[in-house]
Amino acid sequence: MKQIIKAAACSALALAVILGITSCGAASADAASGGSSSDTGSSGTSGRASEVTVVASSTVSLVPDKASVSFGVTTQETTAEAAQTRNSEAVNDVIAVLTGRGIEETSIRTSNYNMYPQYDYSERGDQRIIGYVVTTSMTVRDQDIEDLGELLSACVAAGINSIDNISLLCSGYDEAYRQALAQAVADARLKAEALAEAAGRSLGEVLTITEGWQDTSARYGRSANFALEEAAAMDAGSISIQPGQTEIAANVTVTYRMN
Repeated sequence: MKQIIKAAACSALALAVILGITSCGAASADAASGGSSSDTGSSGTSGRASEVTVVASSTVSLVPDKASVSFGVTTQETTAEAAQTRNSEAVNDVIAVLTGRGIEETSIRTSNYNMYPQYDYSERGDQRIIGYVVTTSMTVRDQDIEDLGELLSACVAAGINSIDNISLLCSGYDEAYRQALAQAVADARLKAEALAEAAGRSLGEVLTITEGWQDTSARYGRSANFALEEAAAMDAGSISIQPGQTEIAANVTVTYRMN
């Protein structure tokens, strides 16, 4: 019986020694690895973020110098043939005015053509055709804004009786957009430096730059819409176009390394 107890005691002592060696080995390995496994920071010791991302935007103002204008010729007659003939004659007169002012035919486009009957409704709900309306819509592009008012007045005198839209554009858009991009990137660095300093860090190299959404319309932002009667009644030389300014905007997202 004493021999059994002695053997059990020796086994327990041996197990304790083995466990002690295992524990010491784990502790040594943990110390060699540099710390706890719960530290997930990319800096390796403190867990602080190593990157900062900022969004910045900038705008450059330009005065539009080019225009695209859409207008129409609408005619009304008792028969479809008469309405069509009269409309074609008026459109040809307008085209003659445009080409006579040196406008290339490639800058003139027929954007829409429409013919529809006019009805007269009786008190009983009956209807009868009393005439036809024909409308030809045209778009003239690549026009200098300084000549646009005089051009529209001449076209009104030639036969147009509706002005649907005037888009004011900037020929220097691309250069202005590049300037806005450069300013946005510079503003992004200033913001990132302020954030890094506030966090007790210093700003490092650029990791990524992403260009934001770009509005390429370069449009003045308003349309000139006139009723048929108003357009037909306009006196030659009475149209004045004020281009104002358009804002060319750029947006960037930049990620920097923080030291």
